[in-house]
Amino acid sequence: MVAGRPLSVPLVFLVCGMVFHALPTPVPDIDPVRDRLWVEHLTEVCVVISLMGAGLALNRPFGRRRWHTTWRLLGLTMPLTVAATGVLAWLLLDWPPAAALLLAAVLAPPTPCSHPRCGSARRPTPSTTRTRHGSR
Repeated sequence: MVAGRPLSVPLVFLVCGMVFHALPTPVPDIDPVRDRLWVEHLTEVCVVISLMGAGLALNRPFGRRRWHTTWRLLGLTMPLTVAATGVLAWLLLDWPPAAALLLAAVLAPPTPCSHPRCGSARRPTPSTTRTRHGSR
């Protein structure tokens, strides 16, 4: 539906949600504090579905040698980035350790598997490698 268009699936869902909210339909009043357990389970399901979608987008066959770069990014680069950001926020900004760790988790590389060497990023096509003047 959105292939080849400047749209993404999350953007389509966001627009659908905005349209649904604008309709004169009764929607439940959800209080994240009062309905904490229900909201927590719903967000867990959303995370699992998102991770499953990202995993299905990988186009690399499973194998120890083929996934070496991915494991290095996940096992070395990401934890080091989180640790360095957390320590810097804790020491330089004088933030409490929990807040520094939260900042580090938010600023961590979101998907190391989107790196071109991991096999999930799109390969450049001849139409995307042209310069502004039309030459290659």
